[in-house]
Amino acid sequence: MSWNHNRDLQNQTVSEHMAKASLAMHTLQALGLTVLNISGIGERPRIQIIPGAGCNQLKPGYRRRLVSADHRYIERVADVSGCLVTWEERT
Repeated sequence: MSWNHNRDLQNQTVSEHMAKASLAMHTLQALGLTVLNISGIGERPRIQIIPGAGCNQLKPGYRRRLVSADHRYIERVADVSGCLVTWEERT
């Protein structure tokens, strides 16, 4: 494979991930949720949101309990349009 072919494949991958992230962002906005951050373009996009009532319409794939110096919280993760959507709930 040539360098140009690899570059074209990488560009295609990034374009596909950006399209997935855009679709997921619009889906989340339609649920009344606020997107804080989108990362992982070129890998599996990861979207961090502010939790809200719309989270009840998402199907969390898993959750994990985390403890920091000042609080305990649960991180929830759901799949939306091929992106990992995460939000934190204080316990």
